[in-house]
Formats: sequence, C-alpha cells, structure tokens
Amino acid sequence: MEEKKLRITNRQFAEVLFHWLFMFLTKKEIKKYAKSFGFRIRIWNRKDYRKISEELLILNMWMIVYTCEEVFEGEDKRNECLDIFYNLIYYRKIANNENSFRDWMISISSKYIEYSKAMETEHPSTPLWLVAKVFNQNLFGKFKEDLRFQTQVCIYIGLFNKHLGKTILKYEIDKI
Repeated sequence: MEEKKLRITNRQFAEVLFHWLFMFLTKKEIKKYAKSFGFRIRIWNRKDYRKISEELLILNMWMIVYTCEEVFEGEDKRNECLDIFYNLIYYRKIANNENSFRDWMISISSKYIEYSKAMETEHPSTPLWLVAKVFNQNLFGKFKEDLRFQTQVCIYIGLFNKHLGKTILKYEIDKI
C-alpha cells in the first residue's frame, strides 16, 4: 500500500529543505562531523570552525539540489522550490555579508560544478569517493590522502542523500 503524501506549497517545501540543511549545521553537529572526518578544530581557532562550516554548507546545499534532481517529479516545480530555498538561505543566514545574492550564487556555483562533475565521473568503488575528494580539497586546500576522511565523508553523503530522498517522497507540492 502506497503511503499518502502530505500536500504542501512550494514555499512550505522550501522551508522543509531549509530546516533539513540547518539541522546538520548547528555548532554541535559541525563539531561532531569535523571529529568523525578527522578534521581537527583547534580550540580557540575560529578560522578552522568557519572553514568547515562554510564547506559543509556548500556541500549540503549541493547534496540537497542533487537529491531533489534525482527524486523530485516535475522540473519546473522543483526549480521553483529550489529558488525559494536559496532565497531563504541568503536572506536568513548570508545577507549581512558584503556579497549580493547574485554574487553569492556565483561563488557557490563553481563548487557545485566541481561536485557535479565528480558525481558524473565513473569510479571503481563509487562516484561519492570523488565527491569526497573534492570536499577534501576544498577543506584542506589540497588533497589530503586520508582513507578515514574519505570513507567518513562518503558515508555522510550517502546517508544524507538516502534519508533526504525518503523525506522528499513524503510530500506532494502544490503550486500556490
């Protein structure tokens, strides 16, 4: 028996995505993931914390977009929801920066392209390995050969996408 979907507006769905994103970006969660990845945040160094926070924000946003593209029916509806999603992020979390919305979108698009290319590339084990490699390079400035890091990031990405995909399928979006 098919589970009945919850009918929500595209704005409400964008809010779901927004809350999904930031539930993984609390200070506690960031420290937990940094530790599991083996990324050491020095106690009084805000630069380390800021770096992993920024990189996780971009990776998680990309994973949300990627997952939506994989499971969302209706490209126009999906894109409308994602447009609202980006506006929510920018105006609630980013706007106090010196970058305009347009500049911010341009700045994240280059990293999105890197992640998307990695995901489209064949790899003997999984394309997630290559996505984790890009994240590794973005985080450390160059590729850091660390099997534990790569494996933990692959697990993180895989579980994030799996659970988000199941969540997305619980909703039917009405355009309002």
